[in-house]
Amino acid sequence: MELKRIDNLWHFFATQNQLFLKKHIDNKVLYVFKKNKIQLIHSFNPRFTAQSSLSIGPESFEMGVETYAASKKRFGLPTALNLHQRLFFPKELLKLTSRYSLIIEKDRFKNLRVTLEPFIPKNIKDTSAPINLICETLWSFRYFSNTVKN
Repeated sequence: MELKRIDNLWHFFATQNQLFLKKHIDNKVLYVFKKNKIQLIHSFNPRFTAQSSLSIGPESFEMGVETYAASKKRFGLPTALNLHQRLFFPKELLKLTSRYSLIIEKDRFKNLRVTLEPFIPKNIKDTSAPINLICETLWSFRYFSNTVKN
């Protein structure tokens, strides 16, 4: 049931925002969108949807040279990231650490890619809000339209 809900949600975003949705199913399920040369990839294990991630970055992104990371805040549990990696990059994106572990990579051409883990889309607002926040902060545009209401 959850797989069908996730599939319907991504198809809804593709239809409402007039984007091409590429879907690939193997050991992992991949949903890929492209808008303004920024690629959005949601990947997850269909058997265990909590193993999921959402990556947003330019199509031309190469291998990351620098990594900035901030882990999800968990009460009483140590962070899963090394202390040397725990650098806070864009301050506006730190709001996302209450729900996700945030990884920001920079390649040699100064392109940025942001990865959120675990990313489990539940409804329209909870899915579009972090994506739009990242795109507005780093690339100054909204990935998904605000006129879409639940």
